[in-house]
Amino acid sequence: MYSLRRVAGVVTIVGAAAILSACTGQQVSPPAAGPTTAPTTTPAATTAAVPAQATTSAQVAKPTPAKANPCATATKATLEAALKADKELSGALIVDSKGLQRIKCVAPWAFAHFSNEIDGGSVLFTQRNGTWIPVGGGTGELCEKVPAAIAKQICY
Repeated sequence: MYSLRRVAGVVTIVGAAAILSACTGQQVSPPAAGPTTAPTTTPAATTAAVPAQATTSAQVAKPTPAKANPCATATKATLEAALKADKELSGALIVDSKGLQRIKCVAPWAFAHFSNEIDGGSVLFTQRNGTWIPVGGGTGELCEKVPAAIAKQICY
């Protein structure tokens, strides 16, 4: 009669052989019924099991989030923060308490107007590595670097 330990060992080896055969494409027959000696696991088989499992889990495709629309981040708060971060440009512009207004965006460009007691102006932003960066601001022509088709949509 078989001992419980011996049966568990055979079941474990058969299961491991089935897993390895699934990874390598080899067919493995279950052991025949009756008294047999338990096969021993060779170091090569043990070593092969670890990379096979690692490869299998590495091949599982993780869902990647769709690229967010860069214009979704071109909000009043985000663009005002980007403008304030540029100390030179923000120091040169006088923006009243209404802040940036009439924001238009066609990725990777955003354009916003502002008002003040004098004449107001505009600020052009571009997005680099997911961050909005002010390119220029004032009352002059700001969209010279913007492709013409995009400039027609946002710079007027």
